Amino acid sequence: MSIFKKITLLFLISLSLMFVIGYKIDTINTQRVEMILTQKYLQDAKKVFSWLATTSPDALKKKLQTLGLELLDENTSIPMQTILSQPHSFGGLRILKSSNGDYLLSIQYLDDALLLIDRKLQNSIQEQWLLNILLLFDIVVLVIIFFIILKILSPLKQIASRMKEFAHGEYQSRMKITNDDEIGELAKTYNMMAQKLQDLITAREELLRDVGHELRTPISKGFFAVEALEDSAEKSIIHKSLIELERLSTELLEIEKLHTINSLNFKTFKAETLILEALSRLMLEDESKITIDIRDNFSIEGDLNYLAIALKNLLDNAMKYTLEYPVVIVAEAHTITVQNRGEKLKEDIGYYFEPFTQEENSRGSRGYGLGLNIVKKILDKHHFSLSYRHREGVHLFSICFQN
Repeated sequence: MSIFKKITLLFLISLSLMFVIGYKIDTINTQRVEMILTQKYLQDAKKVFSWLATTSPDALKKKLQTLGLELLDENTSIPMQTILSQPHSFGGLRILKSSNGDYLLSIQYLDDALLLIDRKLQNSIQEQWLLNILLLFDIVVLVIIFFIILKILSPLKQIASRMKEFAHGEYQSRMKITNDDEIGELAKTYNMMAQKLQDLITAREELLRDVGHELRTPISKGFFAVEALEDSAEKSIIHKSLIELERLSTELLEIEKLHTINSLNFKTFKAETLILEALSRLMLEDESKITIDIRDNFSIEGDLNYLAIALKNLLDNAMKYTLEYPVVIVAEAHTITVQNRGEKLKEDIGYYFEPFTQEENSRGSRGYGLGLNIVKKILDKHHFSLSYRHREGVHLFSICFQN
């Protein structure tokens, strides 16, 4: 969950709690007001009943004033809700609540009917409106704080977006610095880092071009020099070595280029096409040393050039370190498996993915060198996987072409 979603969730939780608290406070205050007014009106009603029996109407008004009671028009049209009702020997009393929130005392004595209100007491204890205003103010402040926090943190989204652009090869991607706080400092640091990385990538690309040019020159001279030699076993060995050196240097430059600029030419091809392309780069002297078993000629989407390099390296390792020929290539269920005989690896497969990792094998050769590291880099770029098993004296290196 993103930080903005977390803040929004916390804001909604806080807002909901404030509404619940406000509702509870309003309910408690209403109950408190009703209790106080009910007790006051019940005490006043006893006196009013006695005055109605013994006092004239004019004197009654004055006595009602001493209790803080105001006489209202009995025929009011305001809707009323009965809070309490009690009978009396010659009538009865009711405590009413009007739709506008006023609490009234209704007294019926014989033929006399009085509707009374104690405004002073009611106004002095009905303070929930102030609490409601304060609660509303708190809600407004909470909303303002929420939007301020979002505004403060909004550059984080832009920084993340610029980082994604940079990761996808847009090396000119930079942040426009508008804040002078810690987030502004973060944006400035990102810009510095991006510039240094861009300079480094540019330098590496230039180095690749220079190294490629410098390597081709001596190799080309070597080929010309070899052609001048008389045919012999030594000439054949030197020629093959130069071919292997040229192939290896080209391959390493391609891998470094892939690692630096991440350029893949995706297209769809069959498993058989990939196997044949890898074999063509292996330069086999004896084709009987490899057996191909295509049980399922499935489709693959990826860069044929780089995947052929990966499969060729697996085959090259298998050919060099097998105890017995042939090396077998099996294609089935979106997987190409290279099988060769040998003792089980001493370490987990991840150990051999490190560059120039070597291990003494049963034939006295040291491997697997750089080969598996190159394979791993290419497969990682395609989001494919390489797995290893050892079964009945046979190594099984499997490339799975499903993401």
